[in-house]
Amino acid sequence: MFINYIYFICLYLLSISQKLETSEIVITILSQPNDYNIEQALRLKNNILKQIKSIEKPQLGEVYMLHEQFPGPGSWTIIPIIKLLYKNNKRAKWFLFCEENTYVNYDNLQLFLKNMNSNESVWMGYGVKDKHPTIIHHYAFKENENERVTYPLFAAGFVISAELLKNIANSNIETLTSDFSIDASYELSLVINQKIQHLPLKFCLKLSPDCIVHPLSERSECTRYGKVTKDSIYFAVKTCSKFHSDRIPVLQSTWGRDAVHIEYFSDKLDDTIPTTVLDVPNTERGHCLKTITILKYLSKKLLSNKAVKWIALTDDDTLLSVPRLASILSCWNGQQIALGQRYGYNIRGDQSLGYNYLTGGGGIIFNVALVHKLTTCQCYALDAPDDMVLGMCLKALNSTVVHSPVFHQARPQDYADEYLESYPMVSFHKHWMIDPIEVYRHWLYQDSSFGHDEL
Repeated sequence: MFINYIYFICLYLLSISQKLETSEIVITILSQPNDYNIEQALRLKNNILKQIKSIEKPQLGEVYMLHEQFPGPGSWTIIPIIKLLYKNNKRAKWFLFCEENTYVNYDNLQLFLKNMNSNESVWMGYGVKDKHPTIIHHYAFKENENERVTYPLFAAGFVISAELLKNIANSNIETLTSDFSIDASYELSLVINQKIQHLPLKFCLKLSPDCIVHPLSERSECTRYGKVTKDSIYFAVKTCSKFHSDRIPVLQSTWGRDAVHIEYFSDKLDDTIPTTVLDVPNTERGHCLKTITILKYLSKKLLSNKAVKWIALTDDDTLLSVPRLASILSCWNGQQIALGQRYGYNIRGDQSLGYNYLTGGGGIIFNVALVHKLTTCQCYALDAPDDMVLGMCLKALNSTVVHSPVFHQARPQDYADEYLESYPMVSFHKHWMIDPIEVYRHWLYQDSSFGHDEL
């Protein structure tokens, strides 16, 4: 009896000694500065701290929320924070990065890392590769699959060793990137220039017993903010006469049927659609003056309409789900935000000069109160890129730009399959070399008021 007792005590002490000290692990939650995302990040942080307290001999490691510790506009790309992160945590051995809508199993994390050597350059996560050239990666592509860039799925988290972080911090990382930030995961992989270890049973898409990190649903319970309904969203579609006969019929036969309020802004009157023509010359690209004029028009038109709370600015070749958009907007109901897919310009060097913007193709969603403020926005040229100019105006107004991974500037085939599995899709963009109705059927129609056979 006494021998058995001593045996189990020894096993217990051995299990403790094999675990890492909590202080050896630094966690960075990729949070954003808005009420909903902060709430999600705090939930995750508090859950991690609760797990830490249950560990024998707890020594508190750092659990950062990105928007608090690294508030610069480019921090979401990870690259600008690496030097400071390493400088402030030189005693740490491991650095975990995760999105706010994830679950972290801290015990699994410790048990896994205890057998790993942090003095080696180690990078682990859920690695994915492009299957063909894609615009979001500037069509950089290797025919040999083994030579293709492997980049981490942020939704499943990833871990970097102290040695690798030190090597990155000591390199001249600012010179390795372009002025534009599009896909943080892919661009981080280019900077690290080391193949990530693909460990799908540890960094997971779905919950399993050995998971360290796995994503939760993008749409957490948001009903306490008040439900957003379809009739509170006004859709403003940018088009022109040359697309009236091909793009507009696709839109009207798919998501346009679910839109309660929708208006088509064109360079030519067409009563069959019908279109609204504003006194703005059409341009082949940029469309800045057209977009700002649309926002001014809607600001005036909706000034006394208290039922409409949101304006969705889309292209005529945007594909989206109106019901899912209404559902996700409930998370930010009443907040003065602009929502969509975030890109960045000049945000990795002197971040005071750079800004984030929401790319227009996947749709930009504005709270109506914010649209009233944007009427002061000015275009530096008739055909300036409208989404980038709006980004500059939002920065000048100190307004909140919110990124959501459910919006997409490109087509489904331009993204990794595993990435698309991680979130409920709200939008895609472009009809090029695809059947747009089939894309809508496969990805977006499921929550529609209309059945599959009606398409």
